Amino acid sequence: METAIVLVWMITLIIALILTVLAVATIVRIVHHANEIDRLAKVTLPAAVGIVENTAVIGALEGVLPVVGRLVAGAGALDATSASIARRVAAVRRALSGGGPA
Repeated sequence: METAIVLVWMITLIIALILTVLAVATIVRIVHHANEIDRLAKVTLPAAVGIVENTAVIGALEGVLPVVGRLVAGAGALDATSASIARRVAAVRRALSGGGPA
């Protein structure tokens, strides 16, 4: 009877040892991956700060929108004026070169 009890205890201890080794291996992997996540977070943090700083001005663009309409209108007026000047300069050039009426 004692032999059977010792045999059951040995089998139980061997199973417990195997389960303990598996649990320790899993914990080691978890700690390794946690360290890797921490390392990557430290590497990523400066980039994330740069992104936040670069995108902080996006909110200020809302204040620029009304000005853009005026700038486009001004650019259109400049385009029309420069085209008119170009036509007049061409007419003066033709008149001075004897090519026709001004």
